[in-house]
Amino acid sequence: MTTRTFLTSIDRSQLLAAALHGVALALLGLHLYVRTLPPTPDPIPAPDSAEAAWWGLWPVTYLPTWAVAVGAAAVLGAIVLYWVCAFHNRPARLRFGYPPLWPTLWLISGALTLAFFLFPIAHTRWGDAFILAKGLAFPDPALRLTRSWQAPLDVALHAELWRWLHEPFGWKDATPVYRLLSPVAGALYLLVTLALCRLPLLRPAWLPYALLTTLGLMQLFFGYIENYSFAAVGVLAYLWLGLAVIEGRRPLWLAATVLAFTHATHPSTIVLAPSLLYLGAQRWRAAEIEGNQRLASVVVQIALPMLLVGGATFLFMEASGHGLAALLGDDRPGGGDGRWFVPLFETTTRWEHYTLFSWPHLRDLLNNQLLVAPVVLPSLAVVGIAWMAEKRRGSNARERSAQTRRPSLDPTDPTALSFLPALRFLLIAAAFHLLFIAVWNPDYGGQRDWDLFSLAWLSPTLLLALLLPRTLHGRSLIGGVAPLLLLQAWHTLAWIYQNTLPWQWPR
Repeated sequence: MTTRTFLTSIDRSQLLAAALHGVALALLGLHLYVRTLPPTPDPIPAPDSAEAAWWGLWPVTYLPTWAVAVGAAAVLGAIVLYWVCAFHNRPARLRFGYPPLWPTLWLISGALTLAFFLFPIAHTRWGDAFILAKGLAFPDPALRLTRSWQAPLDVALHAELWRWLHEPFGWKDATPVYRLLSPVAGALYLLVTLALCRLPLLRPAWLPYALLTTLGLMQLFFGYIENYSFAAVGVLAYLWLGLAVIEGRRPLWLAATVLAFTHATHPSTIVLAPSLLYLGAQRWRAAEIEGNQRLASVVVQIALPMLLVGGATFLFMEASGHGLAALLGDDRPGGGDGRWFVPLFETTTRWEHYTLFSWPHLRDLLNNQLLVAPVVLPSLAVVGIAWMAEKRRGSNARERSAQTRRPSLDPTDPTALSFLPALRFLLIAAAFHLLFIAVWNPDYGGQRDWDLFSLAWLSPTLLLALLLPRTLHGRSLIGGVAPLLLLQAWHTLAWIYQNTLPWQWPR
């Protein structure tokens, strides 16, 4: 094939693959640029330093040069391989064929679970980690941290496990409890991921699996000391069940129950409630068509789990001596100053770091995205534009089909009727969660509170997994996303590696 013939034969999928390759190259260039910045003696750069502007990419500076070269070569090699195969008009094939999908995913999940235990985080500098590690094991039982409205079920679980096991095992603080339970949460996260990948809406299964297991929030499962490991599992489980409700595979009350327990694990997840209301409206509409369900039944399926789990949590906290008085007092939401949101025009306490419409605030949000889900937001922008263009072309085709009285829907597609509801469900979940992290005030600053905001990237990741197969086709799907997946995996490995390095609090 000549170059001119090749250029004129490029289809829409290949153009989109080229755009996604551009995203991968831009992100790779940013990583390599950050490597050129001068080193900082403090692993958490000062807010006004040049390094602070790029804290979302700072993990790459901890990698040895050979690891940087291998990661860059893998991304570039995947791009070159795709275009060489496209130029010669032949698919890229492994010499011995592809391994069976599900045994491979289970094998990878087993290896990841083992890694969760083998490579725990080596410090307590993120968020409330130091407070949790020491507070749960404080020598004076009267001052010991055993309950918290910030994460009622999560703190209670870790506190009780430490109380039962610290004497037999000689644990001086609560770090071993988190090194035990955080990987358990990771194993549950992987099980939910595998279940989610079986949904027809998210085929091919390898795509959502690869996207979800390369996110930076995987750090939460490597012995991470904070209140978000089980919350991440709850959010993902709710999104899985929500999509299953849309497909008619699971009852609405089950999704509502999982979300209610997730609220009790970490109350910030209440921002997902609007997406549950959408599920209820969707099920009511479907039931009206079937003629077998009333509005009252939908309301009960949503409200009853919330009331039961919420009421049980409140009674549990009251019985533990940490009830309403604590919620309205020292344990109020909002952290050190009790202020929930980023201030509009002026910072007035040491817990406020910037105003809402300032560049430092936007920069922290972008860095959080780069740290947790570097490829998701830019890829979603590219794929979203491509999908809307494809939808417009489809609308025109349907108009022409109607004029000629030919059907334009594929009756063999099992996801044709559930795709748009699933898209709206994930859009609502993503919009409200991203709005939350845009307005909520991080007491310790964006970098140290990265974990609270990391949960917001699960919905956009599934949104990307939903749209990619509907805009990229054939070999362009694998070839288009492979460089992105390799880059995100390389980035997350650097982030995990950084946190396994020895580190001491500055004196």
